[in-house]
Amino acid sequence: MSYRNKFSLIIVSALLVCYAVVGGLMVRGVGQEGAYSQLAIFNEVLAKIKGNYVEDPDLSKVMHGALLGLLESLDPYSTYLTAEEYARYQISRTSGDGEIGLELSKEKMLGYIYVIHPIEAGSSKRAGVRSGDVIETIDGVNTQDISLVQAEYLLSGEIGSEVKLKILRRGRPDPAEIIVVREKIKISPVRNRLIKKQIGYLRVSRFVKGVGQELRINLQTIISQGADRLILDLRNCGGDEFNEGIEVANLFLDHGVIAYSEGQQSERKEFTADPDKVVSKLPLVILQNYGSASAAEVVSVAIKENQRGEIVGVRSFGKAAIQRIIPLDGQSAVLLSVAKFYSQSGQVIQNKGVLPDYEIPDGSGVSVGLPGAPTAEEVKPPREHKDIQLQKAIELLTKPLEQERKTA
Repeated sequence: MSYRNKFSLIIVSALLVCYAVVGGLMVRGVGQEGAYSQLAIFNEVLAKIKGNYVEDPDLSKVMHGALLGLLESLDPYSTYLTAEEYARYQISRTSGDGEIGLELSKEKMLGYIYVIHPIEAGSSKRAGVRSGDVIETIDGVNTQDISLVQAEYLLSGEIGSEVKLKILRRGRPDPAEIIVVREKIKISPVRNRLIKKQIGYLRVSRFVKGVGQELRINLQTIISQGADRLILDLRNCGGDEFNEGIEVANLFLDHGVIAYSEGQQSERKEFTADPDKVVSKLPLVILQNYGSASAAEVVSVAIKENQRGEIVGVRSFGKAAIQRIIPLDGQSAVLLSVAKFYSQSGQVIQNKGVLPDYEIPDGSGVSVGLPGAPTAEEVKPPREHKDIQLQKAIELLTKPLEQERKTA
C-alpha cells in the first residue's frame, strides 16, 4: 500500500473510531440526533477525501481498513471479515488443515501479533517459538496489517508444509527467522503423577472439549493412589472452552459462584457449583503464569474467590470474553466480543487477569520486546527441583501436613 493510501486509511479509521465513541456517548446523552450529526460529519469528510484527495483513492480498500481499525480498537479479538474471509472462517471451524500451535494476541501500541504461549504439543514449541515472542512477519506478511483471524489463516495450511516466521525477541538485536512445519496437533490435555507420595500433581495443557471429564478421571486416579494434597498446574494453558473451565472448577467446589458472564446485550449468566459434581475437597494449590488464559483463568478466579485454595505464580494473561460471529449484508461478518467473564465479586478478567496469592516469578513467563507490553524473562522450562513455583506449592501443602503429624 502506498503512503498516500495509508494516510487516507488512517484518516477514515480515525473518523470511524471517533464516530463510534463520540456518537455512542451522544446517543446516551442527547439521543439519536447527536449520533446522526456525527455521522453527517463523517460522510462530509469522506466526500472531501473522494473529491479533493491528490489521487482517486480506492475507497473499498480504505473502508475495509477503517472497519478493521474500528473493531480492533475495541479489543484484539474483534474483527471485520469480508465475504471471502467469512467463508474461509466457516470452513476453518471444521477443517483438518495443519497448524503450528500458538495462542496469540495483538500488542496494542504498535499492532504486532505476539505469542501468549506455544501450545505444548505444537510444532512451534519444538521449533523454538517462545511465550512473549513478537511475530513481525508471517511468510513475509507484516502482522501490523492483519487481524488475528487473518494471522491464523496464514499460519494454517496443508499438513507437512512450512511457514516462515520473523520473530522479535528481547535481548536479540536482530529478528530471528524460524521455520515451522504445519501438522495436525494431537493434544494430551491432562497428565497426573504423585510428588513425595502424598501430593497429587495434575497438569492441564489446554482447555479443549472433554478436558473436564478427563481431569475428573485423572483426579480420581491420583486420589486412589494415595494423594491427600493437590497441585493443579495451569501454566501456559489456554483455550476458549469456557464450559470446560466451569466443569473443572466444579470438581473442587461444592458450593459458591464459579463465575458469571455479562454483556451489553447478553443477560447476566451465573455459573454456580453443583455439589453433586465435586470430586475432591483436599487442600489445593494452583500454579499459573502469564501464559494462563481464558478458561484457565475462570478456574483460578473461582478457586481464589471461594477460598478453596491458593494461587502461586504471576498475574494471568487476562483473556476471558465470549465472541460471536454476526453475519452482515453482502455475506461479510463481524466477529465481536459480546460478553465478558467476571468473578463472583464482580472483578472482570478481560485485560486484568487473575492475581496470585503468592507472587513467584519462575523464569518461564514472557518477554515481549515492545513498549507497554509485559516484561519477564524467558528461559527453558525448569526441572522440577529448580521450578520455584512448584517448590512453593509443595511447601504450602507440606507445612500444614507436618504440623498435623507433630500434633497427632
